[in-house]
Amino acid sequence: MFITREEIQTHLYDYQLDQITDEDDNLVISAIDTAVAEVKSYLANRYDVAAIFAATGSDRSALIVEHVKVCAVYHLLLLCNVDAIYERYEKAYERTIAYLKQVADGLLSPDLPYLQTDSGNPAGTLQLKSNPKFKHSF
Repeated sequence: MFITREEIQTHLYDYQLDQITDEDDNLVISAIDTAVAEVKSYLANRYDVAAIFAATGSDRSALIVEHVKVCAVYHLLLLCNVDAIYERYEKAYERTIAYLKQVADGLLSPDLPYLQTDSGNPAGTLQLKSNPKFKHSF
């Protein structure tokens, strides 16, 4: 698992998690899995998501961990809003999605491993082309 229930406690207190999930850790695991899948979907075209999400401990990208936490908390708050400011988390979620869209579009480039082709070169959608030759006749 990429992040744990204990790591989500930086965004929600333990009693809030217990009240939202009715102390069912399967709901927390489901929210984390959903958040990981969501973040992966934005990164998959450009970055090596297998390597990114296989990392553990301090080897993980702190930025990706933070975005996964925000998404997981948002998905948990969809179940129930217990003593948490829903609008605050909704805005954080929207910022996270906007950031991930910019990464997916290539406008931002976090320090993450790129996808590699079989030859070891970075995979991507970059194509170099030119316009057809143009001749002037006078």
